[in-house]
Amino acid sequence: MIPLSDLLVCAVCHGNLPLKGATDLAGEEQIECAQCGRSYTCKAGVYNMTPLPPPDDEVKAKWDTWEKLQENGLLSYTEAPEFNLSIGVREDVQAFKEFAQPSGLTLDIGCGPQAYPSYLSEGSTVVGIDPLLGQQPRGFSFVQGIGEYLPFRDNTFDHILYASSLDHIMAPRRSLAEAVRCLKPNGPISLWIDGLGSGETSSNTSFPNKYFVLAKKGLKSLTRHSWVGQIGLSRTLSYLGSVARLKVPEGASDYFHFTHLDLATVSNWLKELDLVTIRQKDYPAADSVFIQVEARSAGTNQ
Repeated sequence: MIPLSDLLVCAVCHGNLPLKGATDLAGEEQIECAQCGRSYTCKAGVYNMTPLPPPDDEVKAKWDTWEKLQENGLLSYTEAPEFNLSIGVREDVQAFKEFAQPSGLTLDIGCGPQAYPSYLSEGSTVVGIDPLLGQQPRGFSFVQGIGEYLPFRDNTFDHILYASSLDHIMAPRRSLAEAVRCLKPNGPISLWIDGLGSGETSSNTSFPNKYFVLAKKGLKSLTRHSWVGQIGLSRTLSYLGSVARLKVPEGASDYFHFTHLDLATVSNWLKELDLVTIRQKDYPAADSVFIQVEARSAGTNQ
């Protein structure tokens, strides 16, 4: 694994940090940026580079809702990882792996809590970042943090991935701008935009209607991935029942997302950030699209 001390900077001002050999630390170390005064931690070898409180007003305004969405997501990841994580031989995950073909030093933004996402190739040099600590140790270099504030040096990565994670991020355009900053010139960003065209619930939707929408999505997904056959009918129904009892946080569109992204909005962000589409592939079986882009020039935060 690549030493993270060679890559990490302050997530807010991108200044150098006084990093030590964190992989040898058993306790918790406080790390303070001399340039802006932000504090981070390193515990048991894992850097937590989440800036608290977040300095950006857009992110700050969504923080409470986002934390509730994270709690809902954690329930799903724990009770039915086959439904919600890139593990095993899922057809949609393998399709994204074949499309993206990550190579070189790869940054996986929103890598999830699993030990090793199955869209990554064994032996790849990968750095993953996710808000959830997840399984430890990981099968790659891991940083706890959020996509809006990437704690990495400019022009660092050969390839950057968003594997169905962009719609979990509070400020997706800001995160994309950060990805451009961290990307080497002419490096690709591969995006898996999930849930296109899917119906959404709202915080005002009544329980029966929320359950109907969930059941409709769930049955479609179950048919697509044969999940009943994989984990059994009893466990599948138990999971759907657990999710149906969750509350949609105020300001969110469903149990897990602020909103589902649409292709036109994402395309506008890419254009604004001077990103050129290299390849694009629809994956209608999962209401998804895969997009691979590259920057016209060396990355800067816009």
